[in-house]
Amino acid sequence: MEGMRNQEARYEYNKALRLGQRDYSARTSKGERGNLTALDELTSQNRIVAYMKLPQREVSLQSVVGTYTSARANSFANNFMPLHPENSEFAAKWISLCAIHMNEGLRDAVQVYEYLWQFYVIEGNKRVSILKHFGSPSVRADITRVIPQLDENDPEIAVYYAFLNYDKNGSFKNIRLSKREDYEELKALEEAYLQRQETPDNINFNGMMLQFETAYNQVKPPQPLGDAFLEYLKVYSFPVETTISQIIEQLTAMIPQIKLASLPPQEPTLVLTPTEKPAPPGLISRLFSQRRSAKVVFAYPAGRSGDNWIGAHEEGRQVMQEKLGEQVVSSFIDGLSASNMYEKLNDQAKGADLLLITSSDLTLPSLRFQLENPDCLTLVYSRIRVDYRLSTYYGRYYEAIFLCGMAAAMASKTMKIAYITPKIDYKRHTADINAFALGVKAVRADAEVYLVYKDVLPYQPATCVFGLRAAAKEGVDVAYTPRYPGLSLTLPDKVFSFISRIDQDGTPYEYLAAPQWDWGRFYTEIVSSYLNGSLDILRIIDRGDPSVTGLWWGLGAGVLRFITSDAVGVNSAQLLHFMRSSIARDSFNPFYGPLVDQEGKQLVSEGDSIKPYDVLNMEWLCDFIRVIG
Repeated sequence: MEGMRNQEARYEYNKALRLGQRDYSARTSKGERGNLTALDELTSQNRIVAYMKLPQREVSLQSVVGTYTSARANSFANNFMPLHPENSEFAAKWISLCAIHMNEGLRDAVQVYEYLWQFYVIEGNKRVSILKHFGSPSVRADITRVIPQLDENDPEIAVYYAFLNYDKNGSFKNIRLSKREDYEELKALEEAYLQRQETPDNINFNGMMLQFETAYNQVKPPQPLGDAFLEYLKVYSFPVETTISQIIEQLTAMIPQIKLASLPPQEPTLVLTPTEKPAPPGLISRLFSQRRSAKVVFAYPAGRSGDNWIGAHEEGRQVMQEKLGEQVVSSFIDGLSASNMYEKLNDQAKGADLLLITSSDLTLPSLRFQLENPDCLTLVYSRIRVDYRLSTYYGRYYEAIFLCGMAAAMASKTMKIAYITPKIDYKRHTADINAFALGVKAVRADAEVYLVYKDVLPYQPATCVFGLRAAAKEGVDVAYTPRYPGLSLTLPDKVFSFISRIDQDGTPYEYLAAPQWDWGRFYTEIVSSYLNGSLDILRIIDRGDPSVTGLWWGLGAGVLRFITSDAVGVNSAQLLHFMRSSIARDSFNPFYGPLVDQEGKQLVSEGDSIKPYDVLNMEWLCDFIRVIG
């Protein structure tokens, strides 16, 4: 029996030898290195700052790419297959180990150095060679991490240091991502997931990653392993009880999304106005289809009430339903969160023609539903997102805010005007702030504009009083502020922010003007466009490569309003009405150059206007805005 096992092992050695010789010849014929990579050739001691011993664990054999010394590298081809002849001492040892593996398996851990996410064998080269030959996915390893000197000019090392920071508390060992910020996103996903688990210490994250890698190698999506895994987690969450075959199926469905995420940032296709009927005859029009009816489902996050932002969407749905009548069967799903949305959509939105997600916080679970239900057209209320088959709908809110800035300047006596907004940790899009400031300057070039977020907290509207007080101390007499509890003013329904005169203590005492969403008009236009086939453009845009699409409607579409009180005055109201009409007809663009940011950089030249995509992604402030924070 032992002799037969040795004979089988010898046969395997000859197979591995041929694979090694073939790989060696193919590489050297192209001028590439034919042998294994040696770590001592990649690094020098003056570039190494530390050696760190790590706990023993299973590591992916795909990440074991070389050996430690050049002397051992010559025994193997670059694919870790042997190069010595069958009658050599090396071959005899390889064959003996192979026989043991075929009989009882190789259980002893190998010793490796980890350097920039990859492993180099110190001891156990033949075991690695045998395991790779038999297609094993992983090997047990004693690991010593080799940490290179930080060099911000070397992008790879800069990202590696982001990984080291993540690795202090991160769950996935040795995960390689392409960008530093990706590690922050991964850590946030982990923290949210672990908070929902009763026994988080029992989760085998390393095994989860190795299982995903097996599926990844079969599907071969167009993105590196770690990046594809991050995209997978965002859509499907952590595959704790998911089989490899299920991951393969999910990854296959995700290929267009992964491809889109791997492309350089692209300018989206924006539909700027509603279309009443399809395009003229031709290829495009043959892809449109008139519809007699539609099943429309609205998805609302938790917290809906009759007088809040989410409730305004529901009121809009009811208006749409009344106007379109029997053509539409609409319903809504309430109380949604990232953790329950996928299950609720599967239960209540199957068979829907049009799904409207009213919060960008619900995007990822809706993406999973969309990938599995491609016949349902799904729109998310959000700025442009890079998600396959998820289009967005959003309003050109800045148009109404520009008019608010004009109204504020017309009403101010001190020519000191404030924009109150919550202080947030992440980057804030600033089109509304800049539009307001430019509206002020359009009326009075000598006016001072303050951006105030001092002590104003997100999701706590009552804290707006602190911002108003800070503004009043600067001499501000007119301010734009979110609506908050305890106001003595009477405001129109469905107004969530407004312009008001304020007293010396910062208390609003006279309502002047406000932006207002018309969700009934917005949703009527969206569903009408679906019925007449106009929204099919969102489907056919990505018939080739995946693309980014969205509806971005404004004052001209009637989905946003600018309303004023009698306190504005007749003459000012007429001028504001004229400017509103000009913006609605696209004959005036609030973002007309020259525009300079706070660092003194001219971002828009004189005579030029900003493109829609750049407005959506605006994160800078005009140079004349004073920040109080």
